[in-house]
Amino acid sequence: MSKTLTITLSDALEQALAQTAAQTNQSTEELILQLLTQNFVGQETSETTVPLKLTDDPLLQLAGCITSDVGDAADRHDYYLGKAIYDEMHQDD
Repeated sequence: MSKTLTITLSDALEQALAQTAAQTNQSTEELILQLLTQNFVGQETSETTVPLKLTDDPLLQLAGCITSDVGDAADRHDYYLGKAIYDEMHQDD
């Protein structure tokens, strides 16, 4: 059984989806369905897998907004995030 879903997209998101769809020779609808399937069902579709680009990361917009004494934050950000979560979870130990 299938359902029809209507969503409202920002202009920027619609443009990004249209551009990626064109690069992969898909319609925007096919691309959205592929992305939803990959992320929520965990299955590869028969369509070409969409490559993720660094410029797609919304956190990249924050790059350079703060100063810090941590010189390797860009390279080891996952470590620092994980350590902060671990420390917070084990603060009572």
